[in-house]
Amino acid sequence: MLTPRWILLNRRKLVPIAAVAVVIVLGVFLIGTIFSGPSQLDNKKTFETALYNTFASKSFRFDVESKLLGDNGFYSKVEGERVMPDKVHIKGTVLKTPVEFTQVSDNTYMKDPFSGKWLTLKDIKLSQSELFITELNPLANFNFKDIPEIKLLGEEDLNGEACYVYELKPNVENVYLEEQFSDFYYKVWVDKKNVNIRQAFINANRPENDGNGLDIKIKIWDYNRDLQIAAPTN
Repeated sequence: MLTPRWILLNRRKLVPIAAVAVVIVLGVFLIGTIFSGPSQLDNKKTFETALYNTFASKSFRFDVESKLLGDNGFYSKVEGERVMPDKVHIKGTVLKTPVEFTQVSDNTYMKDPFSGKWLTLKDIKLSQSELFITELNPLANFNFKDIPEIKLLGEEDLNGEACYVYELKPNVENVYLEEQFSDFYYKVWVDKKNVNIRQAFINANRPENDGNGLDIKIKIWDYNRDLQIAAPTN
């Protein structure tokens, strides 16, 4: 009859101990939730918020570096600024040639690299064409049909700002990219404070897997600043 007595006597001690243990476990869980950022279930929602905020911005500065890999290699590196809905300016190099474009409303202005004079292309929205869509409209690279695979890799400091780092494999909604490439892979940095896209690495392959592919690096900053873009004069 010693066993029942032992259980009865020790149960009084076990109850408060168990209660304390539950409190400790709950505390650890809550602390972990607070400091670990969004859960995997929230990853897609947080990233969609970043997409929305990025596209809703009134202005921003950007830097784009594009590489077309393979025999018909292509390289461009430009920096610029964009003011919604229809003003953009870029300056850089495309195929080792200096380029500078300004678009205001329906007119595009191109600087002649030899004479230094501005040429006017009336009623042409070059930023919506396939030729320089990545350079003049970097947000076009973030048009997605859906994102079947998305993963939070962790957090990283980017130029003094804390960012979430995401890995995703989306189905893009861009006719030019869809027709030429497949297997899109994105690594994206999202500002924790303002929840917008700050940087992205994009990689894609040719459908025929012939060693050709596409690499794009995009940086975006100075969201919603008072940026001025005007038609140039010679």
